[in-house]
Amino acid sequence: MKKAFIVLLSICSTVVLAQDKAKKPKFFVSSLTHKKMDKIQATDAADKKAILTVIQTYIEGLRSGRTDLLKKSFYKDAIMYGFSAENEITEGSVQHLYELIQKNGALAKVTSVNSILHQTSNTASVLAELKNTSPDHNSTDYLSLMKINGEWKIISKVYHLSIAK
Repeated sequence: MKKAFIVLLSICSTVVLAQDKAKKPKFFVSSLTHKKMDKIQATDAADKKAILTVIQTYIEGLRSGRTDLLKKSFYKDAIMYGFSAENEITEGSVQHLYELIQKNGALAKVTSVNSILHQTSNTASVLAELKNTSPDHNSTDYLSLMKINGEWKIISKVYHLSIAK
């Protein structure tokens, strides 16, 4: 008797679920055609490429010691906060980065692995894991970007220097 009840309950559940799946939810409205979806996906891909190009320009600016490339990557009023390997905080304008590069020169051996952590139509968050930012240091950079006047720019940099192992 118990087995018969379980089988009957199972059959009823299956029928109810099948009926629910056959009905379209009243709140679901899809106005996107395949062409629109393709356009959205193409825009996302173009933005991803543009974002990564900005990050590569930033890395090349560090590698070559060219502040013009750094300035091309950062928004004019970008900010920068971070911790040195000695755990001292740096804060303020990205101008500090430009001055460091002008003073110390190119970071010729720097390499980077870059990952877009999240992206919307006009904002993005990128992780740049840099090796050899100096003979003894690496850096983890969290870069926030915005699409301003159709152009992606880094608006803030939060970083942590660590002793290279």
